Amino acid sequence: MVRRYIEAFLPAAQAAGLGQVRFHIRQTHSRMVSVYRGEPEQSVQSEECCLLIEGEAGGYSGSAYVGDLRPEGCEEAIRLIRESALGRKLPFVPFQLPDLPDPGEEPNDRLPLPELIRRLAAAEQAAYDADRRVELVHGCSLSEYCGRVTLADSTGKFVTDRVSGGHFQISLTARQGGLVQLGERDCPMALGCYPDMELLARQTALDASGMLDASSYPTGHSPVVLDSRVMCELLGAFLPAFFAKNVQSRTSVLAGKLGETIAGELAVIEEDPFLPDGLCRRRFDDEGVPTAAKTILSHGILRTYFCDRQSAAWCGLPPGGNGFRPTYAAEVGPGYTNVIFRTGQLSRDELLASMGSGLLITGVSGVFAGANPASGDFSLLSHGYRVRDGRICGGVSQITVAGNFFELLQQTKGVGNDGTWMHSGAGCLCAPSVYVASLAISGGEMLNRL
Repeated sequence: MVRRYIEAFLPAAQAAGLGQVRFHIRQTHSRMVSVYRGEPEQSVQSEECCLLIEGEAGGYSGSAYVGDLRPEGCEEAIRLIRESALGRKLPFVPFQLPDLPDPGEEPNDRLPLPELIRRLAAAEQAAYDADRRVELVHGCSLSEYCGRVTLADSTGKFVTDRVSGGHFQISLTARQGGLVQLGERDCPMALGCYPDMELLARQTALDASGMLDASSYPTGHSPVVLDSRVMCELLGAFLPAFFAKNVQSRTSVLAGKLGETIAGELAVIEEDPFLPDGLCRRRFDDEGVPTAAKTILSHGILRTYFCDRQSAAWCGLPPGGNGFRPTYAAEVGPGYTNVIFRTGQLSRDELLASMGSGLLITGVSGVFAGANPASGDFSLLSHGYRVRDGRICGGVSQITVAGNFFELLQQTKGVGNDGTWMHSGAGCLCAPSVYVASLAISGGEMLNRL
């Protein structure tokens, strides 16, 4: 249906005086399944086809988002393209699409619905069984999708990539007397690579229950081990500092530091769009630039930035295949595929043993409000566990952890061999637990009583 629409649109656009035209098409099939009290609560399947058209009118770029793919709607789309081009007056920048073979169909590795429901119900029960203080599992669900992203132009050329993924989610409440603690986890996955849902449910339950008797922590500076999930949150918050667009606009602390040492020897950050177990495998970006593996930070040395076409031209760098639309209707901006903070050799227990005494931070909140990529500074409400002689010995909550992300990377004394994946608004990333020599801690009274 999309191709028939494009075949009808192109001659109509030419007759109306539009210049070059290109199309961005995203077609997905998705499934979401949830259980409650051991029974299926919701099972939804959907298909979506999103079409964005960009066209040249008077040398300017206009666009239209098409939901109705009937050919008789072409005239309205052409009118919208012309109006937006003359209204915004942004130059139309032509580019050629790469020559890539069709990727073929996505392997159908999805679980049958009855088996998926059984696994979700088992995960829900595992949360209840993990600790008697788990009062209620609010949600236990899995969502997954597969589809294609296609770019096409007015010459009739098409180039296509497969897109797919999913995530498992669980949320619950633990209670002890008047104390209550929420627990939740969102685990992204590659399509067909189902996580151990029962294990994740047990961990979520134990994390929540373990925080019921949490106390505060003295204000001052302390050595800290940041759990891999926390490190993911921080990395996702500060990756915009590596965007060439922000460097050019001087809203990044990394402006003018290409080739300089900005972090410690243990800090290695890479992007790999072809990573076999990566969550965002792409052969080209949304501007038609072929993607490529690259090292962003090599043992503390800043090697390159994330560049889309426009920011690459500003910075005098080649386009890096990092121009993506956060949604099909959004403008192209800097983004990434699979960004990996390279893991080390130590388990989390070994990191705690190396630290001796200090804090294990397992959760932070308000990251995107309390983290500033322009300076690298952060101040985050946090929780976790007190550590003595390398052993966890009690929960800690209602504290604030503050510092500077790049100073944190300079003070990293150990990197874990674990790794947690996370989706961000700009792509996917994976980070391990890290041991940091010192961070500022602000303690306070525990306020989790109802």
